[in-house]
Amino acid sequence: MLMVENSTTVQDLSAIDALTHIFNLGLSQKPQTALGAAGYYINYIKLFPANFEMILKLVKKDIPGFSGSRLRLGRRQLLIDGVVAQMLPLIEYERPIFKKEFGRELLLPADPKTIWETHKNMLDRVYISKPEPGTGLEGYFNSLSKTYNEKFSPASMYEKLGKCMEERCIPINYSAPWILYSLLSNVNDGSTVYMMMSGTRAFDAVHRGYYEGILRKGAGIDMLLGRRDQRQLNYIGDLKETYDKNLRVRYTPVESGGTKRMAILDDLFALDARKILPQTKREPSYIGTLYQDKDCIADIKNTFKDIWAISHEISLEEIRDIKPPWWNPLKTRHPLRW
Repeated sequence: MLMVENSTTVQDLSAIDALTHIFNLGLSQKPQTALGAAGYYINYIKLFPANFEMILKLVKKDIPGFSGSRLRLGRRQLLIDGVVAQMLPLIEYERPIFKKEFGRELLLPADPKTIWETHKNMLDRVYISKPEPGTGLEGYFNSLSKTYNEKFSPASMYEKLGKCMEERCIPINYSAPWILYSLLSNVNDGSTVYMMMSGTRAFDAVHRGYYEGILRKGAGIDMLLGRRDQRQLNYIGDLKETYDKNLRVRYTPVESGGTKRMAILDDLFALDARKILPQTKREPSYIGTLYQDKDCIADIKNTFKDIWAISHEISLEEIRDIKPPWWNPLKTRHPLRW
């Protein structure tokens, strides 16, 4: 289905309704915030490069009385929940060519198809049977994903950034799910994901599905941890049991990584970031630089491999010898963020 960019279709409204429920149930947003988040997200992708007024005008046309403050709250919630990342200001952003390519909102959304496939089962709690407009949601999000890839895929970003600045890199502020969505939507069979973090909270129930999705696609993950303890073995045990050949985990002999984070996907992109201490729990937790330049990606990958070479492997045999609590299916875990 082809979407008219400056108008709203029945399928657009159906998708906004579905995402409102997904954001409300799956990401624990308040209903009034979730509607603004869904309306902003879909129209931002369709209208990009856009400004806030363009998006608000289109949303208000279909939802009479919808306020700008409500749309701003929705936009803010998308950043908190990792559905979008925010580009941080640079001098280059004031150049006319940058405004032409990126508009004024300066957000990088996650792939709508990945959002849909990750959370669509939430709708089973809303609809006893899918309403008629909802039966075409699968095709709608496939079509919206094509629009998204034309504007935000690594290849598209490489081209856009090349027009605007000498080095294809941008500083961003983001929450943890955003990078996981980005990895999941871009990996292929045979891809390799390199990740560095301080612990294994990413393997808990909240985020483990993203890693399983990456591994199911046939990609490999090299995970470098800043320390080794019993908790790590508890979290990675079942994933190692299922995906041992594709999941390699090592830890550094001393806790030197601290707040440092890395995420690299082949030669498509690399993220070099730091975990920050937000003033509240409802704020993005990371600041970093997203690299699209091939030479920069290679440098970051080499840095990762240098640390990897002096690190210690956590093998499946080591996990089995310790017999951690995850072997007990009745053992419950509290969701944590990485």
